[in-house]
Amino acid sequence: MPDIDLATRPVMVGMTDRVDAARKAADNDALTRFVDGICRAIGAVAGCLVVEDQQSDGERRIHGRAWTDAAADAALTLSLAAAPAPGSRGHAWLRDAAVPAHRCLALDASVPGVLRQLMLVFDARSIEPADATDRVMAMAPGLAAAAGAMHDTWLACDATAERQRLLAAAMNQSECGIIVVRADHSVLFSNPAAQAILATRDGIELRRDQLRPTRYQDAIRFQASLDHVLTLPAEAGQPSRHSMMLLLDRPDQHRPLIAVIAPAAAESAEGGAAAIVYVMRPELSGLRGVEVICQLHGLSPVETQLVARLVAGATLSEAAFEMRIKPDTARAYLKQVFAKTDTHRQADLIQLVIRYQRAVRGDFLFHAA
Repeated sequence: MPDIDLATRPVMVGMTDRVDAARKAADNDALTRFVDGICRAIGAVAGCLVVEDQQSDGERRIHGRAWTDAAADAALTLSLAAAPAPGSRGHAWLRDAAVPAHRCLALDASVPGVLRQLMLVFDARSIEPADATDRVMAMAPGLAAAAGAMHDTWLACDATAERQRLLAAAMNQSECGIIVVRADHSVLFSNPAAQAILATRDGIELRRDQLRPTRYQDAIRFQASLDHVLTLPAEAGQPSRHSMMLLLDRPDQHRPLIAVIAPAAAESAEGGAAAIVYVMRPELSGLRGVEVICQLHGLSPVETQLVARLVAGATLSEAAFEMRIKPDTARAYLKQVFAKTDTHRQADLIQLVIRYQRAVRGDFLFHAA
């Protein structure tokens, strides 16, 4: 087996700083617990996984660092600073006069595209007997393979968690309330817009962790619609499944809440997402982003005022009265708007703005670019 004298190798500049940063950042995550388990099983007093980032000029990152005491941690630090780079396709005992009480074993755990090695520090006295060294070396290939597989799993879980975080962030920015429910009708996820509606019992509420419209007749229709969406199988050759739309009465004479129930997926794991309920307060979607949409099409301020009033539901005459201009002037402005937006009718103009509004959601301040 190779035996490398660390004293003959130059210390990697900056490695100690990265080790210290990694040590401070290390927490009781799965990878750390796994490395600690390897150390306990084989009698090592410290260990970690070293991964070389080939995209950053060979920068080495430390994962899953575990140790039993300060002396073992110090020995691991010295070994990390002068160990050969990952990718040697084998194992090597590292010795250094600065840490005579410890010996470090570097095990290559690389796979194509990922250079990494498992570093294990032992009390020198524990591996002096030949049978102890033989036992460690017999387990070395399996330990390296297990560490590599665990690192792959850890990376996959980390990537999944990041995707979930980004998806949740996207849904949290939506003006539309989004509620994900399980097959038993219990709520799995709700974004802030939905939480605001549920908290004020604005047409729908959360009762015993299940969605319930506040009006009894609406509750019956809602539960029947939800059951229908959950039980209706996807038709052969159809990429999408049927959804249900209904209006839910609200207190204080507000316009009804718009609710859409859609299937989450053709197949879902037990306890996972089964349906998605979208709820929208119709009065909230009015003028969101109209100004920036008009700016993108080169509309003047007065033309923007006219479009905003038309989108809000005013007739051309009502818009002219509110703007204190003559109806003929308003019609002239509208023709200019048609030309700039490539529309020909008032209905087409409003539909165009509504389509653009779908991209202008959430707690952002939009500016025309």
